[in-house]
This record gives sequence, structure tokens and C-alpha cells, in this order.
Amino acid sequence: MGHFVLVLHDAGGTVPPMLAIGEALTAKAHAVTVLGQTSVGTRARDAGCEFIALNGPDYATDRPLEEQLEAVLAVMTGRGPGDDLRRVIAARGADAVIVDCNLAGAAAAAEASGCRSAILLHSMYKTYVDTWFGELWPYLASAINDTRAQLGLDARESWTDVFRSHDRLYAAVPEVFDAPTALAPPASLLHTGFLVPAADPSDRPPELGGPDEHAVLVSLSTTDMGQGPLLQTILDALDGQEVRALVTAGAEHLAAGLRVPSNVVVRDHVPHGAVLPHVDAVVTHAGLGTVAASLSHGVPVVCTPISRDQPLNAERVLAVGAGETVPAAEATPENVRAAVARVLTDDRYRDGATRVAIASAEAGGAAAVAQDLEALCL
Repeated sequence: MGHFVLVLHDAGGTVPPMLAIGEALTAKAHAVTVLGQTSVGTRARDAGCEFIALNGPDYATDRPLEEQLEAVLAVMTGRGPGDDLRRVIAARGADAVIVDCNLAGAAAAAEASGCRSAILLHSMYKTYVDTWFGELWPYLASAINDTRAQLGLDARESWTDVFRSHDRLYAAVPEVFDAPTALAPPASLLHTGFLVPAADPSDRPPELGGPDEHAVLVSLSTTDMGQGPLLQTILDALDGQEVRALVTAGAEHLAAGLRVPSNVVVRDHVPHGAVLPHVDAVVTHAGLGTVAASLSHGVPVVCTPISRDQPLNAERVLAVGAGETVPAAEATPENVRAAVARVLTDDRYRDGATRVAIASAEAGGAAAVAQDLEALCL
């Protein structure tokens, strides 16, 4: 059997798709080593993978990543994670490496190693071409190319150039959900469908009410984005409505001081895979991890995008008819309440989510990635 190395950082939605690949590889009796920040360790081991911590900073959980740029840039563009990766490749005799798309330094090390390599897009390709991370390239290019030069590699002029240096580029969405781009993606890009870790059958969701009540899951980012006021707005929107809601707050400091209606249960963490088969809608910040998990189960969503890639994800939810969007800046209790009511009562949203779920399943998901990696290593 083969040995695969997965390299990631803990920025919320970066973790589930990579661990889904790890699960699929270990299910086929391959050895998998996950290289990441210490906060990923328990989840990686639970997925059946060996875990090795990066010799770099962990991110603080009580501040936005945008306020931790020194740590973030060290992990994303610095040489340290790449040196860690090269040591693991040599020590484990790796057959292939899969690197999170943000980690340009680790991607450069994989390229320099001569090992087969793939880049995992935890966000849509458009994010790296036309919006958000694509717009950040001019600010990151110097640091990225400095690291590449230290590894004896030529400079790159865009994220697309970085991605083209690798054997595969995995887009963690079905093609029907992907956003059109001004620049055609490289031929190496493969749409995998949503990459969602398997649910643990031992997980039990909290009681969500009887058969005559609608059940709603509310999940904003697992990283701090200043979403506390938005979460309170959503709770106020649900207050007094004929629904039962579960809120996964993601961190204790987000739950502190919330006014929680009697029809809402708040938990720090509940695996979404245990909850989604039992809910009728999801209210989310539109991070791709939550959107992917929801649509994989055919559950429509109400998006309340804040920043980063979330507006694009919400745009795609609207485009495929799988939900509604209330931008965070327009999120009043009245607007959120109305959007939730429409999604719960209009079957077209459930139908749209189901169509995307079917397309995602047909793309093959993490099992298809594992099969492709096996073929890559022949």
C-alpha cells in the first residue's frame, strides 16, 4: 500500500476536506501522515492518520486570523512548513503529497522534492483568480517567491502558476456548484464533489423537537470573525417561531452572553454529520465547509456571508437554487426570519439542494480522490 502526506493549516474550513481525503485513503489501507498545526492533531488521529505537528505557530482562537498576520504568513508563505514537509517525505518514503492551496511554502517544498503532488482547493478556483485570494497575490508574491528561490525554484506570477506546478488540482465542489472564472482552470483540475468527513455513528444530536416542528441548524465560522452580534441577530430571528434550532457556537467566547430563546439549544460543538439528517434548513455564514456539509445532505441553506470567500459561496447557493442569502450587513431579525421562512416552506429550495447533492455524489467525493491518487502513483 502507499504512503500519503497531507499538509494543512487550521483556518476553519481548511480542515474537513483534507481529513475526508485522509479517511478515504486509510479506508483503502494506505498509510497517511497529516502535517499541520497542533489543533488538528486529535481530528487527524480520529480519522486514522498519523499526525505530526508543524514547527510553527498555532492560531489563537479568540481573535480573527486577519489580526494574526505574522503567524498566518509564516505558515502560508514561509519556508518552515516546507522544511517540515521535506523531512516527512524523506522519513516516510511518501508516494504523494496533498497540500492545502493556501500553503505556498509547503507547495514549493513538495514541488522541489520531486514527489508526486496535488493541491487541494478548499475554496473555489475563482477565489484564487478573480476575488479575495487572487486580489491578495500582489501582497504575498514577494514572500512566496523568496521561499521558492531558497528551494531553487523559479518565481511564479500568480496562484494559477503555483497550481500548474503540481500533478493535480482538486476542487472540493461538484462542477455544477463551481463559479465561472475569467481565466480557464488548468487541465489538471478535477472536481471532486464536496469533501465531507464521515459521520461517527456514535454521535447523537440533541433533541430537535417533534415531527410537526421544523428543525434548523445554525452554524457560523469556527474561527473568530467577530460574528457574535450576527449570531444574536439570528437567535432573535428564531425567537417565537415554530421551529426548534440547534446552534453550534464553535467557541465558548461566542456563546457567552447570548440571549437564547426557549426554542433554541446552544452547544459548543456537535458534528454536523450527526445533525444534518434531522434538520430542514441550515443558517450559516456561508463558509464552504458548512455549505458543503449541508448540500451534501440535500439540506437548503440561508447564507449570512461576512467576508473572505463567503459572498462567493452564497452567490453560488443562490445560483443553484439551494437557498437564500442575507448579507451580514443587511441581517436584521426581520430579514433573517423571512429568509428562513421561505426556505422552510418553499420546496424549490430543498429540490435545488437535492440536485447539488446528487451531482456531488456522482463526482465521487473523497473516494474518487483516493482512487485518483492511486492512479497518479502507478
